[in-house]
Amino acid sequence: MVAFVACCLHISVQMCLSNLSPNTLGRFCILLGILSFFGSCSEDPEIQSYSITPEYDGPVIVWKLPDHWGENPELSGPLAGSFHVKTDSGPKGRIGVMPFREAVSSLEITNMFGMELGYQGFNQESLNQVLQVKKIEGKNFDWIRLTERVQSENPNTALLAILRNDQDTWLFPFIADAQLINAEMESFTNFLGSIIARAGKKEIRAVVPALPPPPVPTASGNPTWETPKHWLPGKASSMRVGSFLVQDGNGMELDFSITTFPGDVGGLLPNINRWLGQVNLPEVNLNSQSKYVSEIIIDEKSAQLLIAENEEKSVYGALYFGPSQSWFFKLIGDSELARVEKENFLTLLSTVCFHDH
Repeated sequence: MVAFVACCLHISVQMCLSNLSPNTLGRFCILLGILSFFGSCSEDPEIQSYSITPEYDGPVIVWKLPDHWGENPELSGPLAGSFHVKTDSGPKGRIGVMPFREAVSSLEITNMFGMELGYQGFNQESLNQVLQVKKIEGKNFDWIRLTERVQSENPNTALLAILRNDQDTWLFPFIADAQLINAEMESFTNFLGSIIARAGKKEIRAVVPALPPPPVPTASGNPTWETPKHWLPGKASSMRVGSFLVQDGNGMELDFSITTFPGDVGGLLPNINRWLGQVNLPEVNLNSQSKYVSEIIIDEKSAQLLIAENEEKSVYGALYFGPSQSWFFKLIGDSELARVEKENFLTLLSTVCFHDH
């Protein structure tokens, strides 16, 4: 579970892909966007193609949008692009471009979206029942279609097209009701056929994430922890391994979440900047991140601790990037209450055990 603003550089194409934070790659034209699969979006931007300056030696992707598709107003999460279909009743559906730093299996991707749609989890055998290989303009896409498991006349459908290029994996999810997806199948296929993805020398990095895709908890690495007794159960979500609510009785609240994702979901800096943005603090770069970030040991593992506060809102977080997946522990909310609960948050981190050694 993520706006577009076009900008700069004198190149013939209208948009550029940045896989690092805007501060790090300020010379590039950056397109920021949000893929909120089930939310609303804007019709304002009218960008039809997407590319990058020739001097960039990282992964490059170019595409051509159907005329009746529009750009969403912001981009975030592990996304390089986000679009909607223009209809008489307004923008509908979500189409995304999601780069992964390294090869990610179709099983992992299917479970990422399947959990959000109500599936219990796929194994390789059950995946084979929903996976096809579709050849479009000489490119082979893994093609997976999932329908939300709810009692509804118009359940959401996720059509996942997965393209691999050397060690890079590109995911193109189309999230909408089945009727819209069926009506747009030719346009979606033409969009995929127009894609040119070139492997690059640099690691793929997500542009500052705001709303990540659903996590994929694994049985072997799920941690345990000790929660302060006065912390209450938080909002239920397939995105969370743990969820708690902290209240003071005077209207102040904190939200605590534990989430996990395959890979590094863009790495440390984009995720730190995402959290800083959630409490209205400016982004940092590699040289200035130490203002908020320090090392912490969690279950004998090196992790990163974020302490970011302003007068109104604060975020405390721990980020552990494991061999195959990432773990995020985040406490966010009213600053006054956050300062009271800071020691409880750090104590909880000290009790985390991953049970993998």
